[in-house]
Amino acid sequence: MKKFLFIITALFGLVFAQGVVTQLDNGSINYSDQSITAVGIGFVPTNAVNAGQARRMALRIAKQDAMRQLIEIVNGVTLTSETTMSGAMVDDVINTKVRGFIRGARPVGQPKYLSDTSVEMEYSVPMSGISDIILPPVTVPTPNQPGSDNASAAPGGDATQAGGVTGVIIDARGLKARPAMAPQILDQNGNAIYGPGKYSRKYAVENGVVGYSKTLEAAQKDQRVVGNPIVVKGVGIAGTNRTDITISNADVSKINMANRNYKVLNDCRVLILID
Repeated sequence: MKKFLFIITALFGLVFAQGVVTQLDNGSINYSDQSITAVGIGFVPTNAVNAGQARRMALRIAKQDAMRQLIEIVNGVTLTSETTMSGAMVDDVINTKVRGFIRGARPVGQPKYLSDTSVEMEYSVPMSGISDIILPPVTVPTPNQPGSDNASAAPGGDATQAGGVTGVIIDARGLKARPAMAPQILDQNGNAIYGPGKYSRKYAVENGVVGYSKTLEAAQKDQRVVGNPIVVKGVGIAGTNRTDITISNADVSKINMANRNYKVLNDCRVLILID
């Protein structure tokens, strides 16, 4: 029995280790499942008249504290190779919308009642809501319009058929790359082959611009690319925040061909492996 429990614990630990999570004292940023969480603590007020009221007030204080923590954590999220969310939230409109979105955070699990009579509560928000606020209204030309990758391309193939490419995995391990909400993929000349204007806003909001993983085995099973993804090796990183990945020009050709036939870039079917 002990051996069985040890195996189960080890498997859960392995699954968690494969996710790309920035763990903080007051919460976490999970770039793999595209969520942000914060923990709030509420202490029992001295002016509570009975135990029921004390519990309700402590829960309310814990929620308020979690909302405050969420705002701080969101401010620290890396957005691009040069900016964090704190830079974007200088804009009053964005700031107001993000704060309003955070107020709709959902509780995770049940409250924890601690021995010192305080209450601990965890709240979470999906990155999709933040992406919906941050991303420009249109990020890729409509098919068959001038400038669209699909305008002159052959009819798109079904990625589920034999040989169809279902996504792109970019192995950036060993480069000390960092996760971000909207990284770019660059060629060796510094040109973006994947970034704003290269993907559908709908997919970017719903699924994130890219996914992240720590192992190739986990990446190949990720719903973003599962099936028959192509795997290319990153050759460098760019940007102050070390989030943009450079790939060889030879691999650029492979990816562009896959996108023309299967829209892997347009549909945000890109996953990055990092340490």
